[in-house]
Amino acid sequence: MSIKEAFFTACSKAEPAKGSYVSLYMNVPFYGGPEDGGWWGRDSHLMAYEHCCTAAEAEAKRVAVGVLAEQLSTQAKREFGEQCLRETEWLAQRGLDDSFLPEVDGETNYSVLTEESPGSFESRGCRHYE
Repeated sequence: MSIKEAFFTACSKAEPAKGSYVSLYMNVPFYGGPEDGGWWGRDSHLMAYEHCCTAAEAEAKRVAVGVLAEQLSTQAKREFGEQCLRETEWLAQRGLDDSFLPEVDGETNYSVLTEESPGSFESRGCRHYE
């Protein structure tokens, strides 16, 4: 019997050591262009991460941080809507239509993920129409 087998025999509730990272991502939309009625993309940026020794620890932290990420996303959505209202009022005061300002991108949102290596979910959206 190997030492590992002996350990798992003696410690029946032991879990294999397999760490993971809890990562906070910021997802930022962008307006791509006017083709086909307009199209948008999204970039995902790693903001912060923490290594956890067990899957259970990582999941507990992901849930806890997820609540905060949801609050940040709600706040970002509200701020985006308020900015759109300010821009609409600015256009109305000057008698301009909405084509005077560039197309809006959309609100930023936040997500919390578990991953084996930090940054594995980072992405940059395509910058040309496909």
